[in-house]
Amino acid sequence: MCALAPRNGSPRTPAPVDAALTPIGNADLHPRRYAARMTFKQRVLKLAAAAGLAAAARRATRRRLRILCYHGAWVTPGYAFGDCTFIAPEQFEARMERLKRSGLPVLPLGEAVERLGDGSLPDAAVVLTIDDGWVSTFTHMLPVLESLGLPATLYATTWYAGRDLPVLNVAIDYLRQAAGRFDIDPAAKTAEIEALPAEQRLAALRRFGAELGVDEAWLERRQFNIMSAAEFAEAQRRGLDIQLHTHRHIEIDRQVDALPRELAENRAFLAAAIGERDFAHFCHPSGTNHPRARALLAANGIRSATLVTEGLNGPGADPLALRRFLDGRRVGDAEFDAYLSGLLHCVQPFRRLAFG
Repeated sequence: MCALAPRNGSPRTPAPVDAALTPIGNADLHPRRYAARMTFKQRVLKLAAAAGLAAAARRATRRRLRILCYHGAWVTPGYAFGDCTFIAPEQFEARMERLKRSGLPVLPLGEAVERLGDGSLPDAAVVLTIDDGWVSTFTHMLPVLESLGLPATLYATTWYAGRDLPVLNVAIDYLRQAAGRFDIDPAAKTAEIEALPAEQRLAALRRFGAELGVDEAWLERRQFNIMSAAEFAEAQRRGLDIQLHTHRHIEIDRQVDALPRELAENRAFLAAAIGERDFAHFCHPSGTNHPRARALLAANGIRSATLVTEGLNGPGADPLALRRFLDGRRVGDAEFDAYLSGLLHCVQPFRRLAFG
């Protein structure tokens, strides 16, 4: 999974009720080491597929549900930020075309969860999920899904959707990285701006970017904005299934007591935006979890919940702890194919030894 961007406020202090989204972000590995490791991994997976192991893995895992995970698309010129938070639009389109050509059945989330439970899931079925609700999901990813006829679920976080304000911690991390100012503490800068009244935060963020000499293409393109209520409604009308992701993108491991309230506020915002629906599917923000979370989710009408833990979901899998595959800029076609075929699942015991 992507590393988290800095937390809002103190690392052990829950975000205040009116605070901004709890961090959604990315920290890159050393590029040369990562590239060398990924090149080796792609070669091994390609050789395994050529040797017939992918076909064998698909047969062996045919009853297991595959769930792909995306976030937003990177639409700002220049420095490319957020490996698995923002995928290149052309890469997302190529991935979806590759999925379509695979011939694997792509099901709506609700149907897939129901059929996984009753044993009627078609062989090697796939579900598409997109987290957060970035504007680029609406402007760049949804048209691709529509053109290919692929169903998908968007897990929407909604605090920022009611405000014309970029997600602060992510925008701040981008600005310092784009400027090469890794000496700046993004957590401290985020806390500084979040301490301001909400109506003053955008001006403070723009001043920070200007001080670093970063142009405002990111602002003009709404790179770090969450979709508005009207955009959620339009996306739902066009076939994107909108589901729950908490109102403030809380870290459940630290803020589990807030989970019922977060679900209620998330539901209320979406119901006002797109109408009353069966909001019964949930994604753990940043994959965070807590031993008490499962019971709270079930008590609040949640029938399925996804993590960012990689894996397939076989018969008898806990519907409130479904595994996914987090796609991103650095994921090669061979690795993508290996997840869909089940090859990654089958070689799981050997992957750390082989790939590090």
